[in-house]
Amino acid sequence: MSVVMLTATGGGYSRWGDIAVSRWHEDATRDDSGSFVVLKDTRSGVVWSPAGTHSGPAPARQDVHFAEDHAEFTRTDGSLTTSMDVLVSGEDDSEVRRVSLTNAGRKVREIDVTSYAELVLTGAIADAAHPAFAKMFV
Repeated sequence: MSVVMLTATGGGYSRWGDIAVSRWHEDATRDDSGSFVVLKDTRSGVVWSPAGTHSGPAPARQDVHFAEDHAEFTRTDGSLTTSMDVLVSGEDDSEVRRVSLTNAGRKVREIDVTSYAELVLTGAIADAAHPAFAKMFV
């Protein structure tokens, strides 16, 4: 069974049964571990996340909606609206992250999309006991 835990800023973890898929350390002051999607405007160099984590400009508008089987993160920065849906399938033991960009402006935008997760692929207890050892074999 797949389990995904997300915070309101997009941090969190993924588990499959007793196996930790991504590394996560609970820290209310930083919320900087887990799986992330990072966007970069190639012309201006501005970097941001659809979920609001990492550095970057504060959005003009940001919404988060949690439901039983998915979470929706939406933010608006000027004429660009970014949304990310995180879905957990109960049938296929899988997690899906869908990122959508909507440009309401007249200017062409070129955005790089990068996803990141620090993989664990072992039990969470074993990873916590010896994280450097666990990193050697992924």
